[in-house]
Amino acid sequence: MTTSGDRVDRRDAPPRRRGRPAASGGPSTEAAILRSAREVFAESGYEGATFAEIAARAGVTRPAVNHYFAGKPALYAAVFEATQDGVVTVGLARAADARTSTERLGLFLETAAQADAGDRSFARFIAASLVDAFRHPELADHARRQIDDVRGFVRGTLETGMAAGEIRADLELEPVTELLVAVMWGMGLYAGFVGTHEQLEAVVDQFERVLESVLVPPA
Repeated sequence: MTTSGDRVDRRDAPPRRRGRPAASGGPSTEAAILRSAREVFAESGYEGATFAEIAARAGVTRPAVNHYFAGKPALYAAVFEATQDGVVTVGLARAADARTSTERLGLFLETAAQADAGDRSFARFIAASLVDAFRHPELADHARRQIDDVRGFVRGTLETGMAAGEIRADLELEPVTELLVAVMWGMGLYAGFVGTHEQLEAVVDQFERVLESVLVPPA
């Protein structure tokens, strides 16, 4: 029992800080939410995805999701950025170390394939994001920027290869660039919904051989 001399005046006590909600555990919790959100957005689309389902899959409470992300637009943007960093950005960085132009294109695809290992939600989300961008114009900037990044990489690789004599100079740059972009996104659909990871690796290997036979000038 405290005496009057021991009693603490609550007016003098420092204000209590607002704590994190139950089941919140720092970066690991946020990562779990992002992974679950990527799965739900890929399966249900932007409109069908709910915070309740995302929270359930992440093993957290609905308030925990709201603690990190104020609403669906913010969560979707975060998932998109994380996927971009984990697949496209990493692929572009790895491809920069390649020795030749065709090897650069192949390394980009290999990196994307490896990111899918054991977690097909990466490829599924990237594919689904294009559909969501068509249905929801407010999301179009995300998908457009990602496509522009890949398009810029492909075009730049072809231009560099042509200048170095590694790529046939008689190729029509624009249609070949769009062809390769289309093939890459088609592989994303294949990776997410059709083939196994092992099958995808074999497809990527064959694609690299096709690039060599089509793009490289004859000896």
